[in-house]
Amino acid sequence: MRIKLLDNITGKWALQWIVIWFICGVLALSAGFWWTTDHTTLDVFYLGVSFIGLICVVSLSFRKNVLGNGFGMAATAGEVVVQATSGAVGLMLAPLFNFFTHVYGIFYWSKHTDLDGDMVPKSASKWVWLITGAFIIIGLALFPTVNDILASYGYAVVENDSSLFLGFISFFWINVIAFVLSITAQAAMILRYSFNWWLWIVVNFVWLLVNLMSGNYIFAIQTMIYQINSFIGLYEWHRSEQDSVEV
Repeated sequence: MRIKLLDNITGKWALQWIVIWFICGVLALSAGFWWTTDHTTLDVFYLGVSFIGLICVVSLSFRKNVLGNGFGMAATAGEVVVQATSGAVGLMLAPLFNFFTHVYGIFYWSKHTDLDGDMVPKSASKWVWLITGAFIIIGLALFPTVNDILASYGYAVVENDSSLFLGFISFFWINVIAFVLSITAQAAMILRYSFNWWLWIVVNFVWLLVNLMSGNYIFAIQTMIYQINSFIGLYEWHRSEQDSVEV
C-alpha cells in the first residue's frame, strides 16, 4: 500500500524532512540535556555523540551507506567511551557489537546499490524469519546465564536487583528483552533485510520504558526521536524493496 504523504517525505521532500527532523531532534536533545543533566564533561560528550547518532539513523533509514555506517561507527565508538568512562563496562557490549556491524556494513552495502548509489534492501524468506525468531528466543534464554558469568568478572550488563516498575514489570527482564532485540535488529539492518525496522519499532518502545523506569529522560527523548525515524525507515525500505522487484 502506498501512502502519498510518506511517498513525498521519502521522495521529493526527503531533504526538507531530514533537515526539519534533525533540527527538532537537536532541539529536543539539547532541552533534555539542559534540564535533566548536571552539564558535566561526560554529559556534554554524550550530547555530541547523540547528535552524531541522529545523522547515523536518518542516513540508515534513507539507505545512505557512507553516512549511515560511517557515522554509525563514530556514534557507537562514542557510546563505548561513554559507557567505559561512566563505569558501565557491561553496557559496552551492545555498542561494540554495533561498531563492528557498521564496519562490515560499509563494505557489504557498497556491493548492493542502485543507480543513485543507495543500498537496495531485500525481503526476508520464511527461513530468515524463523532463524531470527530462534535467535531471539535463544538469546532471551541464555542472556541471564551470560549476564551472571559477566557479573562474576565485574562486567554485568544488567543488575538483577529485583526492582519492579508499576509494581509488576521486572526491570531486569525489560533490559534483557531490549538488549536481545536491539542486537537482532542491528544484525537484520546490516544484512539489508527491510523487516529490521519492525524490530526497531518494538525495540524503541521497550527502550522508552527502560529509560522512563531509570529516570534517564534525555535517552527517553532520543528514543522517541528515533522512533519517528523508524516509521519513515520502514516505509522507505519497503518502498525501495518493491521498486527493485518491479524493475
